[in-house]
Amino acid sequence: MAASLKSPIVQSKQIAKQISDHHTEVVVNKFEDHLFIIATQYMKLGTILQVTRDILTHDIQDNIPMFSTKVLLGKDEPITHVMAKTIVTALNPLVPVIMSLAIKDTSPDTVHSITDMIKSCL
Repeated sequence: MAASLKSPIVQSKQIAKQISDHHTEVVVNKFEDHLFIIATQYMKLGTILQVTRDILTHDIQDNIPMFSTKVLLGKDEPITHVMAKTIVTALNPLVPVIMSLAIKDTSPDTVHSITDMIKSCL
C-alpha cells in the first residue's frame, strides 16, 4: 500500500493552443535524468532529436551553456536543429532533452510561442 502513495515515476503535463492558425500541442515528460518534449502541429511525432548541454569555459564569463543537437529519427534539416537549440537554450535544463518536433510554421514567433507553452509545463 505504501508503494501506491509514491509519486509517479514520470511526471507528464500537456497543453494545447492555437498558434498562427495551427492547432499546437505540447507534451512534457520529466524523467529523473532526461526531459522528453513533444511539440506538434501535425498531431503526430515528428523528427526526434537529442539535445545535450556542453559547457564552455570562458575567461570573462564562467561556464557558458551551449547545446548540441543530434537527429535520432526523421529528417535531418537545419531548421529543425535551429528550433531545437532555440527552445532548449531558453529552457536551460540541467538534464539532456529528447525532443520531437512536427511544426508547420517555423517562424520565430511560433518557436517563441511553443517555448512559452513548454515553459508552462515545466
